Amino acid sequence: MIGVVLWSDNTAGKAVFWCEDQGDLAYYEEPAICMGHGSGFDPGDMVQFGITVHRKLRIADNPRVVLEDAASYLPDALRHDSPAVQEPQAAKPRGGAQIIPFTAKPGPRRCDAAQLKA
Repeated sequence: MIGVVLWSDNTAGKAVFWCEDQGDLAYYEEPAICMGHGSGFDPGDMVQFGITVHRKLRIADNPRVVLEDAASYLPDALRHDSPAVQEPQAAKPRGGAQIIPFTAKPGPRRCDAAQLKA
């Protein structure tokens, strides 16, 4: 699965990923044997990871950064579009959804071997 880091605490080894399938968020916690090394994730980094489900929570495993700072605007964009910050529903027309576009960041792109074969 590919996702974008919405929140991370590198000292605690924890992160939350927004997944490409637009499903539930995926939660990551660094294994105890690796604790203290820091995951190195920053909000906006694009990551690739595996998914398992435990007690109705999506757990990310073996994450790795695919592209640093790919969508650094995303956490703030989502925060500002949340119902707690929006105008009351009566003031807005019903129906439709707001789509937040993923814009490509100028500069060199990093690809892994699987993408090069495609």
